[in-house]
Amino acid sequence: MKDSAGRRLGPKKYNGQEVKTGQIIMRQRGTKFFPGEYVGIGKDHTLFALEPGFVKYYLDPFHPKRKFIGVSLSRDATLPTNHFDPTPRRFGHTLLDNAKAAEKEEGALHRKEYLASEGIKKEMDARRERRTTLKKEYAKLLKKLKIDVSETDIATDYLVRLRSCLRNGFLLGDAQFYSKRYIEMEYQLRAEKENLDSALIGSKLEEIEAITSLLNSSVSFSNKFDLGSFMSESEKLEARADLVKQLKEVRSNLSNKKDVKKLRGLFDGASKYLSLSDEVHLRRIYLKPILPESLGGESQVVKPRENDTAKSKSKKSVVFKRFNYETSKIEELSRDKRAFLSKL
Repeated sequence: MKDSAGRRLGPKKYNGQEVKTGQIIMRQRGTKFFPGEYVGIGKDHTLFALEPGFVKYYLDPFHPKRKFIGVSLSRDATLPTNHFDPTPRRFGHTLLDNAKAAEKEEGALHRKEYLASEGIKKEMDARRERRTTLKKEYAKLLKKLKIDVSETDIATDYLVRLRSCLRNGFLLGDAQFYSKRYIEMEYQLRAEKENLDSALIGSKLEEIEAITSLLNSSVSFSNKFDLGSFMSESEKLEARADLVKQLKEVRSNLSNKKDVKKLRGLFDGASKYLSLSDEVHLRRIYLKPILPESLGGESQVVKPRENDTAKSKSKKSVVFKRFNYETSKIEELSRDKRAFLSKL
């Protein structure tokens, strides 16, 4: 009763025949033929092409007892390739002589890129608008600061590029170097396209060097990336010392909400001479919502009295509860109001 249909085993492509990617070359039970170059093998020992090319049946001297099937990328090539030669590869590039076909291929996009292209264009346009507005603001600021620059376009381009580098986490020296280098490379590429004279290119590069060095010594960015007048390191250290002195004085004499407002107002212009980490550090020290007991007075146990009311207690101090681990009881404690910024 064995009348089942044959499994159609055997070769499907013969030596020298052209194959496409994924086409079956041989169906077999067991590895009578082994996969060679650019040929894959399935779980049922089916051999199939991994690249478009021409089928080659061959023997390999490194494996004399095996028969191989491979795919050569050109009709004239022989397999196996020399053991010490580089493996031939297909890069997927063909020369397009037709101008229309070349233009179409250049503008072709993958499906995901095509679907996201509108959003990318909108984002690019918005970024371009933000950069133009920044350039206009920087041009006005340079006039206001009376900084004489030969070309405002180069100066504003440099400042916009410097700001983006600083926002991306570059150190100041690295940001200045890469911003200047970007403008120089952009001009050199434009000059090569227009076939400009080498002397003209050299003079332009010298002008870019002069403009960037002038800007580095006349303007600087705050830790919030706002452009302002230049401050040296010594001036920044002096301003920081004055700020710390004022903060200590105001913090030690806090009595009402006006003092708290004054304390917070001392940080208004601090971004010009403080780094972001330094400003956050000082804010955590002097704008702490609750002072530690070592600075803001120790907590005292409240002894209940008959004459004291809740209102009279709250005028001078803040009463709160805390668990005492020694006595295993909850105690009522009081602290001076000046230890709490929100209670003033």
